[in-house]
Amino acid sequence: MSWLEDPSIQRWQLAFTNALQRRIEVEQLKAPLKELMRKNVLSGEAIARVLLGLRANKPGFDDPLLFKYVRLLLSEDYVGTGDLLLVLLSSSKSSPDSAQMKGCASGLPSCEERIFLLLAELHHTGSLPIDPAQMHRTTHAVTRWLHTIYDREYNAQLEAAGAHSLDTFVYGTYEALASLAISIFGQQSFRAVGDHAWWKTRRVAVVREMRNYDVHVLQWMQSQWTGRLQALTTLPPFVETGEDGRPLLTHDQVMMSLAQDGAIPAAHSRAGLYVWLNTCLCGRPATDDMNMLGYLQTRYNGDNQTLVVQLLHASFDVLTGALLRGQPAHDVKVIRSFICNKVPLLLATLGSFMGSVMLETCIQTAFISIAMDPIPPISAGSMEATEMLKRTRLEFLQACALHSVTSESTIGLILQEPPLGMPKLTKYTKQGLLSQCTANIGRLEALTTELQGMQGNAGAVCLCIVELIGGLCASRDTMSLKTACNILIKHIRNMDIVMQYNRPDTLLLPLCMLLKDWVHDQDQSEFTPAYEEFASVLLFTLAVVHRYGLTSEDVGVAGMGNIVFEILGETPRGTSLSDLNPEQNQQLAKWLDGLFATDDQGETSGISDEVMRQCPPQAFYMLVPTLFEQSVMACKSGHLSLSTLKSGLELLLEPFLLPSLVGGLGWLVSHSWEDHNDVDILLQILDKLLRPSSSSTETQAMHRAVLAMIAEPLERSLQDLLRKRPDKTVAQGMTALLRKYAGATRTCSSDRATVTDWVASGDIARELRSSVKELTSWAANVTPTPPPRYQPRMLRAAYELLGIRSVVEALSTAMREMPLPLTAIVLDVCTSMVCAPSLVSHALRQQLALEASNTQTLLEKSVGEATALVRLQHSVEAQLVVHQLQMPLAVPPQQSTDQMMADLGLASEAAAAADVALIDSAVPALQMTDAEIDAALEQPMQLADTTAQGMPIVNSGDMQSGQVQDFFNELGMPMDQQVMPLQQMLPQSRAMSMSDLNADEDIFAGLDMTGGDMGEMEDDFNFG
Repeated sequence: MSWLEDPSIQRWQLAFTNALQRRIEVEQLKAPLKELMRKNVLSGEAIARVLLGLRANKPGFDDPLLFKYVRLLLSEDYVGTGDLLLVLLSSSKSSPDSAQMKGCASGLPSCEERIFLLLAELHHTGSLPIDPAQMHRTTHAVTRWLHTIYDREYNAQLEAAGAHSLDTFVYGTYEALASLAISIFGQQSFRAVGDHAWWKTRRVAVVREMRNYDVHVLQWMQSQWTGRLQALTTLPPFVETGEDGRPLLTHDQVMMSLAQDGAIPAAHSRAGLYVWLNTCLCGRPATDDMNMLGYLQTRYNGDNQTLVVQLLHASFDVLTGALLRGQPAHDVKVIRSFICNKVPLLLATLGSFMGSVMLETCIQTAFISIAMDPIPPISAGSMEATEMLKRTRLEFLQACALHSVTSESTIGLILQEPPLGMPKLTKYTKQGLLSQCTANIGRLEALTTELQGMQGNAGAVCLCIVELIGGLCASRDTMSLKTACNILIKHIRNMDIVMQYNRPDTLLLPLCMLLKDWVHDQDQSEFTPAYEEFASVLLFTLAVVHRYGLTSEDVGVAGMGNIVFEILGETPRGTSLSDLNPEQNQQLAKWLDGLFATDDQGETSGISDEVMRQCPPQAFYMLVPTLFEQSVMACKSGHLSLSTLKSGLELLLEPFLLPSLVGGLGWLVSHSWEDHNDVDILLQILDKLLRPSSSSTETQAMHRAVLAMIAEPLERSLQDLLRKRPDKTVAQGMTALLRKYAGATRTCSSDRATVTDWVASGDIARELRSSVKELTSWAANVTPTPPPRYQPRMLRAAYELLGIRSVVEALSTAMREMPLPLTAIVLDVCTSMVCAPSLVSHALRQQLALEASNTQTLLEKSVGEATALVRLQHSVEAQLVVHQLQMPLAVPPQQSTDQMMADLGLASEAAAAADVALIDSAVPALQMTDAEIDAALEQPMQLADTTAQGMPIVNSGDMQSGQVQDFFNELGMPMDQQVMPLQQMLPQSRAMSMSDLNADEDIFAGLDMTGGDMGEMEDDFNFG
């Protein structure tokens, strides 16, 4: 008997036919259907087949009442979801046995689309819960549909070799199927499928079809549902779980999921660049062109206009912050030199890409938002700060004119006063200065003094100095090199300016290699000049390395055993005579004899050429700690009188031996005051060596350089002696003398007093979090306010006191504690702290990468903490990509530029200035008297009539961040209280839909879970 000949089927068919013809409403049909089911029992599949057999022949022209009947059958449990879908598939144009699916030319939804949407609605609202007994059939039916559509479209794409286009009339059907699959598979109750035995063998096949449909259908058609099915495959029960019920996720899956959780747009906040630039100018300047332009181009992705404006903002913010913190005058001068000498050169480089008119417009725009009066007028120091900022602005603009960055008329517009004549300044060039110094090395003295100036020429001077030193090293012109090093030693603080333009290895590597390979010619007639030359070069190199706390890696001599780092590397200690080789013993004996041998009148004879002939200078400096030790022991034992000892050691104050005090006084610091009963001898030695009697300015400068290197540890040693031996009052005068040399180094380490204050506060990590919050709030404030008193050294102190893991945790906590509208800004602030060039930042990057690469550690953290770590890691990686300076987009036409300037409220004369000839190297700049300068500085910035928009800021209203799904909490993992659990987001009475699970809220959206071989599908799941 055929299927249609079954009497029960005929009765059901007759009932539906009559109901459709008579237009019987659903409520009226309930009772007859109940009676019909009692007398003629049919399976759900058979009933669905009967009803769908009455669909229209033409797609899109189905009777609307038909779908009401489908809803009735589903709600009364006559038909299950799986039954309906399988019958629909067998009768659909999408069936594998049918021809190519035809769309509805009328534009009306197809029968498949309507049924998919109906089922999705019922499952989403909970009106049609999934019966555990029907779970297998429902899963099978949905998966069969996904496979069928994917197979059809994927094959069509392959056959058409990429030319296949989607039938627009089936677009809605494919999207409706996606919504149905999500509404079923995303239900909380569907997770119970993991308890069924059949699921263990079918899970891989189901996951594969979900991913295939998402990737090859939804993504190809650019559907709004793209990524949702893949996201579900990373949640239980689709993800493989371990014995403890936790998901077994790969590292890439975890990273992608956390990174996509509430994805936020990148923010280029004012605070971010302020933090980065502060660190660059803290300690050794890290502002060489390669470092700065590389980072800035990466940060702004080639947006040079925003780069220029924010660079000027950050530069003046750093200066304002230094003034508000009351930093020393030299530190303020270094920042001012950066603004007036370095920034114009950077702008000139960028101007070659942007065009002069656009560059001038950006400079004008920047100064609209730079406050010249950051402190209220009645506050202490407000007048000085305002005058300093105005003077720096004027000097900066004059330097810009020198480098043809701005015109005289533009300067007048910025200063809000008529253009003034500019004084004649000669623009220096590196090659010109180098020629002068090569011809007359004494010219270096004047040039080094000029580094204090703010005229815009410091860059050429600094490059000249470094290239001059390198050239003299290469040619081994040690006499001229000695003169150059002595000049630079006298102005060692000006090296802070030189290092703004050069990397340490560029300056120091030639010097270190020269010292290492120094040739000691024993056949020369006299040796004092050679020792003097070596001493000057060595002392200058030691002074620079010590000032910036450089390592052998910084200089590029790691593993070479260079004398510079052997002297500074460890606390000098004397070597026992038994450990010296015969040559060293012979050399030491000659030096002891030369220093302390006396004539008949008891006077020392001095160092003869014979002593130096047998001992290269490198060998002498390595013997100095042992020489001091043996001398003190001889004096203590009575073999050497104290007066002879002091007289002999006084020879070390001569310029050709003076750097030996670094090792000698270093030995004294390491020498115990208690264990050797030689306190009085050591104090007598110190009194002689700390107060030289020479009146030579060159010798005094060299001595000051030595004390700057040894003052801090020696003062601590003397303070320790005074605590134990208060009667040794002579030590008090020595500590007072040494205290003058405090702060002779420029590193990112904090002084002891500041660290003590932070420790006394109780929690330096809390101070660090508070600093991050202040920076974030300042950047989000639309009203111009002074920058927070951020100190980059706090990060270093936290690292040294708490360890790097605690610093990473503090930054992560600060990110999570900020409100959602400020998420992008706080991320930018923390990213800048990690990307800034410093030792701590390098350690931070390593720790971040380590924690982000540990999947187990991430899973053990709360979702909020793990998300913050991954966001920070990805943001850091993005900003540290090596970026080549890109040619910008074409310069806008003059008309566009004029319009932009008009919108900014700037006078139109700036456009005309574009046609004015570039300023000569000897530009006329302001012929101003001191009184005129003071008058110019007093001019207020009258911006009341200026209508201009500041730089874009992050608008809290534009920020979006979804709530995080806490499926970790269900698996017994820790969870932040602020994170909404998944059970609350998707209650059991509801199914998952687009409104519940969108890209912002789904922490695993778009995750690609590839598990390698997904196995063979068996039985009814074998779609091959």
